[in-house]
Amino acid sequence: MRSLLSILIVICFAFNFFISGCGKKEDEVKTEQKEFINKTETQIQNNTQSQSNTQTQNNNSTSETFKIWNQVEKINESMGKGINSGKSGHLEEPVAEIISLIKKIPAAAGNLEPASLQTIISKTNELRKSGDLLDKYQHANQTSELKEEHSKFTTTLNEIKNVLPK
Repeated sequence: MRSLLSILIVICFAFNFFISGCGKKEDEVKTEQKEFINKTETQIQNNTQSQSNTQTQNNNSTSETFKIWNQVEKINESMGKGINSGKSGHLEEPVAEIISLIKKIPAAAGNLEPASLQTIISKTNELRKSGDLLDKYQHANQTSELKEEHSKFTTTLNEIKNVLPK
């Protein structure tokens, strides 16, 4: 069942690649980064102004954060299997999807501490850079570098996970 799911994901990524082309324009990426930073800075300001949430809201936000994180881990696991098997497709699609999901976490988590939000922002920027290297190494068929960079990518994901509410 997992292999069927992995094959389906790879086919979807390949299909998406052929329709949309390989990668985003640099201006689009920079605009997205600025929008993400602005949204999270606004979230930080809102969090410091309003500190009163009920326990029910906290439970719902933790549950939503957990669901998002499960999706992130599934995509990363699938990407890792593709890398380790030597049959990875274009890696910018799963990396972009992971980053997109991580961008949803501050809103889903509710009142995160400002330090946690800053960590998420900085680690997301690290993921973006690491994702670029993953794609570069994949296109250049540099397998050992690709595996090493994926390990760094996974470590950065774990650092983000450690600041999420439990």
